[in-house]
Amino acid sequence: MLSNSWHPPPPGWIKINVDAALKSNNMAGVGGVVRDDKGRFLLAFGADFVHWDISQVELMAIFFLKNIVKDWMFEYQGVMIEGDNSNIIKALQIGWKKRKNKDITDERLAFLNDFKLVIFSFCSRNCNKLADICANLRVYNSFTWLDLWDKDIPPSFLSCLKEECDALGLS
Repeated sequence: MLSNSWHPPPPGWIKINVDAALKSNNMAGVGGVVRDDKGRFLLAFGADFVHWDISQVELMAIFFLKNIVKDWMFEYQGVMIEGDNSNIIKALQIGWKKRKNKDITDERLAFLNDFKLVIFSFCSRNCNKLADICANLRVYNSFTWLDLWDKDIPPSFLSCLKEECDALGLS
């Protein structure tokens, strides 16, 4: 049974929620949020693309992670990459299990080999609200936020983050 709210990853892990947005003019955005096992905000990002297939854009959100991964992320016990497109997550789960000796045939996922453990996880849209906000914002403006004091973070993002932290008893 799927949860209706975001939940932190296992102790010692980070979770990266990703999402994509596609407008009728083929302007697309990908976005995501990185948080630790206590639900603390670590990073958020958004990037733009032009495409016509939302499934491809959802996959591009995963591939884009190589551009935002920081060296300190490899110190965690593992990374959980979570998205709300079940077909994409299932395909990534199958592909990840099939890899041998950490030899990824898809160069776009090779950066994941540097993590100790990787899990791809499906979540409902209700659990992916912040990533959705980032993906939709990116259609209009590229960004990387490294802390919550960034003046460009919209109130809607901060409000949603607070709501999720309150639901977990973290604020």
